[in-house]
Amino acid sequence: MRIKEAAKNEAIIRALAEPDCRRIISLTVSHPLPVAEVSAELGIPVRSVYRYMGDLCDLGLMTGERGVIVEGGGKYQLYRSMVRAVNLTYASEKNLLEIDLLPNEGILDRFLRFWTYMGA
Repeated sequence: MRIKEAAKNEAIIRALAEPDCRRIISLTVSHPLPVAEVSAELGIPVRSVYRYMGDLCDLGLMTGERGVIVEGGGKYQLYRSMVRAVNLTYASEKNLLEIDLLPNEGILDRFLRFWTYMGA
């Protein structure tokens, strides 16, 4: 998926320039995780992880995949990366920076792979 809007390109570049954002995206490519687990795994304060997650979700790089309700009525969200690769291309003749996002495997893709694996 190619991002053409200049303002969104700039925002994505700023987010990806942040090492912690890249680490969060990498950690959540293969499976969704709650903020507390991301925080513990990466050594980033919970408050910062929430801020990064919000920014990444706003840009379409991350999604709240599902909510989990725990005993006692508490709940939390599991977050997953929406992209598995980002390619940046600079076209000097147009002074244009293009961003191509390679989508992460969706739930339907995972189901179809599992279905095929099971021999159905």
